[in-house]
Amino acid sequence: MAMNKIIILLLAIIAVACTSEGPRKPSASGKSGEMLVVMNEARWEGSAGEFVKDAFMANIPTLNQAEPQFNLFHVETSNFTKLFETHRNIFMVEFDASLEKGSIEVQRDPWAYPQMVIRVKVPNEEVLQRIMENNDASFIDYYIKTERERLINAYGRMINHQARNEVRENLGLDITVPEGYFVAKQEENFVWLRQTGTREELELGVLITVMPYNHPDTDFNHQIIRERRDSITKIHIPGTFPDTYMITYPDIPHIYREINFNDMYAVEARGFWRVKDDFMGGPFINITFVDEKNSRLINLDGFVYAPKFDKRDYLRQVEALMYSVEVFSGEEEQEAPDEA
Repeated sequence: MAMNKIIILLLAIIAVACTSEGPRKPSASGKSGEMLVVMNEARWEGSAGEFVKDAFMANIPTLNQAEPQFNLFHVETSNFTKLFETHRNIFMVEFDASLEKGSIEVQRDPWAYPQMVIRVKVPNEEVLQRIMENNDASFIDYYIKTERERLINAYGRMINHQARNEVRENLGLDITVPEGYFVAKQEENFVWLRQTGTREELELGVLITVMPYNHPDTDFNHQIIRERRDSITKIHIPGTFPDTYMITYPDIPHIYREINFNDMYAVEARGFWRVKDDFMGGPFINITFVDEKNSRLINLDGFVYAPKFDKRDYLRQVEALMYSVEVFSGEEEQEAPDEA
């Protein structure tokens, strides 16, 4: 309810602690999509634990099968020692009946890098419930941003310089393309980055399209975004059989939201794709933003085909690749491919 949200905003004290010392700290540990929850054992087994699980283990709505936002594992508060301090994603809940209100503290890289630690202090379970219900989306965004940063850092250690240079030359954009991806197709103002991998029936792709910027009312209109995606994939992403191609799934609504994309306004669309007149399909994420300096509209589209595997982590890998995109000023020197 609106009143509850106002109450929570008044109760919550949000302190974001950032430090330039992050890279000098130990590398964060933990598997992709894993979160460490630190709270009293009895509370974890009761309703308090259910509030936390409902928030972080909720199924991701735009995947083909049920997959949680995060995989949780619990540590009793008294057992939280230095051994656990390097975990990448930590959520801590502390109960103190003497408190008059709840508080939220968000910390970046307190013990490791990159790391996100959120500490919630509450007087009782009722306040915890309100905090979780009204802040779960923000909490998830904080943790996913840290996951994304880890992936981008990893990509930077294994760059495919040839593919990166091709994107720079064609589109005037910089992107941290890791080894394993290659330029599957490029035309003027378009590049398809593709990873087929060694595992059976696994494909990741990122489409980058540049076009003139017209007006925010049309360029960011949800229906236009959907139609634009279909027009791009119809031309560039063929299916296995003649007259088949990728389209958005017509009967499933997309999820749209306004986002901060590398300090730029953008609209994100998530949904399902399929191949027309075929049985292939999977999740996608689409991001539209403006290169104001050059008055261009940039459309990024990432998709996953993995019918035999869970898709959450693959989609987040694709999303991280998209978030590594920056407008290339042209001043930097091009990187030469490594010599054999």
